[in-house]
Order: sequence, then C-alpha cells, then structure tokens
Amino acid sequence: MCFSYDDDSDLYARAQSFLADGAAAGCQLWWIGDLPPPAGYVTTAVSISAAYPGNAVIDPEAQLRQYAKVTSAAVAAGFTGLRVVAQATPLVRTREQLDAFARYELLIDRYMATHPFSAICAYDRRELDSSAIDELACLHPDTNAPVPFHLHGCPPDGGAAALTGELDMTTDELFEVTLGRLSFPGDDEVVLDATGLRFADHRALWRMNRWAAEHDRHLVLRGAGRATARVVDLMDLPRLHVEAIA
Repeated sequence: MCFSYDDDSDLYARAQSFLADGAAAGCQLWWIGDLPPPAGYVTTAVSISAAYPGNAVIDPEAQLRQYAKVTSAAVAAGFTGLRVVAQATPLVRTREQLDAFARYELLIDRYMATHPFSAICAYDRRELDSSAIDELACLHPDTNAPVPFHLHGCPPDGGAAALTGELDMTTDELFEVTLGRLSFPGDDEVVLDATGLRFADHRALWRMNRWAAEHDRHLVLRGAGRATARVVDLMDLPRLHVEAIA
C-alpha cells in the first residue's frame, strides 16, 4: 500500500493497524524510518538516515534481493512472513530518486505476489508535492491517494504488470510519466493484465504503442474490453495488441 499523510498521528494509526494484523498472522515486523516505531509490535527498527545517507538513489534489483533475503530469514526463524512499514519520503525527493523507486515498485510488487512479504510505503505530503505523490500512488495496487489508474506488478503468470482504472485526458501527463519509467527485461512481447482497465482513450493507447515502438517491443493488453480492441484496430497501432474479454 502507498499511504500518504500530513500528520504523524495518521501514519501511526494506519501503521499500528497494519502491524497488529501482521502480528496476529505471525509475521516478523519491521519499521524503517526516522520516526520512532509504535510501541508493542516492532521486532526490528532501522532508520532511513542510517540505511540511506544523503540523497541516496535506490538500486531496485539490490533492494529486491535484500528484502527477499530478509523474508527468507524470517520464515526460517519460524515467522509466517515479513511485514514492513517504510517511511520512504527521503528516497523519492529528486527526479532521479523517483525514477529508480518506480522501477523498484514494479519489481517488489511482483515479488510480493508470490512470497510472504507485505509493506506500507509511507510518504509525507508536507515534504512532497501532489504530483510526486500521484506518481508513486499509481504504482501501488492500494493507496489512500485518489489516483484514477494503477500500473503495478502482478504474479508472473498474469503478465509483466497489471493496468487498472481509467485512462483519459485528465490522466495523460501522469500516464506518460509512468510509462516512461517502465522497463521489462526478456521477450519481445510485454503482457499487461488489463482485466481491471475500465476505459482507455486514444491518447493512452497511442502512448502505449509509442512506448512499445521505442523499446522495440510489442505490448499486449490481456483482458481489456472489446471497445478498447476496436479503437486499437481503428487507430492502426502496430505495436499494441488487445486480447479482449468475451
């Protein structure tokens, strides 16, 4: 979950509920951030300033490996999994940091889909502008920010990522930024699970086709509606394909 807040008490209230549920489920609990952890739940506390000094830019693959290692250790120690609350604001203040963190979000979502790891990424609205919050929120499957679409990691057999919500003229700028951060290794064909995509206008479809052309890939919207498939055909978008639902 992406949780944005402008009062520390809001963060603590949400974190305590999340951690209490994790404790009841037998998870190991981590608190990552410079605020002190809530009493009674956390087994490990790590400060952001100690882990990421200065204006650190996260290494997406290295961070994924680290969480995978800690999750495996938690399970080996007898816990059911790992649950983390991370105050990530210091890691997304610059454009370079945001770009790297966006790539990390897709990787960690795919990992979470098949492993006993869950997390809240907490962002302080007093330090980040609304556009940065939106850029982060749309990369999470769950958020308290009112973003109109989500593009996030999903189980590997579902595709490279899941695309849900609505794409129209009001989302054009945010969607362009989000697409620009996508990076998928592997085959020529990139599949997005689009079963939750309620609407996509011609701008969004054109942008997806352009992204595929720029990366010499073919992009597949699996499970999108027949109306979306029809628009793609009418627009003659050779790099974008729709596997429509019945």
